[in-house]
Amino acid sequence: MNRKVKIVADSTCDLSPELLQKYRIDVIPLPVNLGDRPCLDGVDVHTADLFAYYQETGKLPTTSAPTPAYYEELYAKWAEEGWDVVHLSISLDLTSTHRMAKMAAEKFGCIYPVDSRNISSGMGLLALRAAELRDEGQSAPEIADHIASLAPKVRTSFVLSTLLYMYKGGRCTGVQALGANLLNLKPCIELQNGSMGVTKKYRGNLPAVAARLVEDKLKGAKNIDCSRILITHCQAENALDKVQEAIRACQPFKEICVTDAGCSVSVHCGPGTLGIIYLEK
Repeated sequence: MNRKVKIVADSTCDLSPELLQKYRIDVIPLPVNLGDRPCLDGVDVHTADLFAYYQETGKLPTTSAPTPAYYEELYAKWAEEGWDVVHLSISLDLTSTHRMAKMAAEKFGCIYPVDSRNISSGMGLLALRAAELRDEGQSAPEIADHIASLAPKVRTSFVLSTLLYMYKGGRCTGVQALGANLLNLKPCIELQNGSMGVTKKYRGNLPAVAARLVEDKLKGAKNIDCSRILITHCQAENALDKVQEAIRACQPFKEICVTDAGCSVSVHCGPGTLGIIYLEK
């Protein structure tokens, strides 16, 4: 008889409280620093706090990977309670979080860390699938192997309304940020092979740009898994209706889920960010 299985994801999974509750997924809050003040994502700091801090200080909050000891404390509790744990973390090419999880898991025989090869709801989408596999009766090792095999099939694309936060975080130059602003350009950032890169630059207002992103990715595509698509955004409510309309016009998704981007994504991308996340077959 299989042991009971717990599905866990770092807070960067950007799933809504409703989805987390429905699919019984636990979240591990990741560190966010407001200057010298250490916080935990979604616990004592939220997205609005990041932007308020920047407006007040002119300084960008920072993120950091948890220590192995942080994970060990949680792992020990769950192991003592008799759980096998499948833990999804951010792509190893973007942060050392997964490495910290693996180091902590070495002390336990019931913890299965998985490199999601993704960030934000790309990881969240895999966590939802892991929860479904758990409910189908699969064991933790089986789920971990299955999710690792699905990770390369996740498609995650975001459009950004501003490059200010990327510039402040050292991820683009001031010239690039100024040029994008003057030309009303909105870059599209995609996850490819576990790493982020700009693949296209759109021009126009966010609702129109986000709809074009949907059409570019989904219209006429034959290899889409239409069971679920996630729309993840940071203060981009004005684009949600148009994006959902465009999705329905392009592909017959059974479920369209809208989620808010948490601190780890918002601190780098800024307000007016919107992404679509789905699986290919």
